Amino acid sequence: MEGGIPKYALFNVEEKKLADKYFQLCKRGFIRVSEQKWTMPYRFIKEGVAVYNSKPRPDDTWVVSYPRSGTTLTLELVWLVANDMNFDEAKKRSLHYRFPFFELDILIGDYEDALSNPSDKSPRLNPEFASKLSSPRFIKTHMPFELMPNLLDSNCKIVYVARNPKDMVVSWYYFLQVIKGLEYQGTFEEFCEYFMKDLTVYSPYWLHLKTAWAERHRSNLLFIFYEELLNDLSNTIKKVAKFFGKSYNEEEILKLIDHLQIDNFRKNPMVNIPSPRNNEKIQPSMFIRKGKVGGWKEMFTKELEEKFDAWIEENMKDTDLTFPIDFIQKK
Repeated sequence: MEGGIPKYALFNVEEKKLADKYFQLCKRGFIRVSEQKWTMPYRFIKEGVAVYNSKPRPDDTWVVSYPRSGTTLTLELVWLVANDMNFDEAKKRSLHYRFPFFELDILIGDYEDALSNPSDKSPRLNPEFASKLSSPRFIKTHMPFELMPNLLDSNCKIVYVARNPKDMVVSWYYFLQVIKGLEYQGTFEEFCEYFMKDLTVYSPYWLHLKTAWAERHRSNLLFIFYEELLNDLSNTIKKVAKFFGKSYNEEEILKLIDHLQIDNFRKNPMVNIPSPRNNEKIQPSMFIRKGKVGGWKEMFTKELEEKFDAWIEENMKDTDLTFPIDFIQKK
């Protein structure tokens, strides 16, 4: 839809009631965009036009994911593989500037407008900022492909990373508690119920994944799983290298594996910086958490697990998408 965004609607009465309860600091609320009902902050009505009509460059690299799906680890891996293992640059320049978050302003912009600080020289991360970057650009987004319709056909490199929903929802729950202007208020069980109604930003989760999965055979798209990164990092690095037309010896691969090892990664100040904004107070321990598979078992009650499994089973009926781990308890 040239010049605008797809049709949108405000949350209905019940949805707004839940959003007001759990996201009390999000004063303007949320909207549902297009017939697919993508959940977006209200700010998307105005600022989403630039996102929707953005025109990626053929020599761009984009990493796309649903939030809390192993995105940061993927960004660092992709940047180093694509940039000839330039560890010196990676150790002195923040990942936020090497791989900026395309639509961050839409996510937290209302909060930052309210607390504008004239002395804060941090850039606004939005399409305007990205348009001024020199090529080749490296850009992160959580936007579904439908809301960036020019991305897939731009012939740029796209890496989509997915994570099993049980571990993802735990990480998403903790993260949304500390995102300024959102700050989820409620229990984990309530959050899961809310999430399964597709009411968190960037949802529907399943549509986000399935759309990318359906496009995985495109020559310019590489679909990977976070579980692959954790359980078979060496082969995943080789897969990413092949995608970028690169070749590295075992010594170089081992160096990258060590660089990405979760304890080293968590201690790396160039990647474990939650935001380039001076007024963003997310602690590093909340930004990069445990980085493991199966942590959901520490959070789910038996009742919640059964309900979540039923939701997963229902949503996987029409797809051949499978995760590289057995995360659904066998009956």
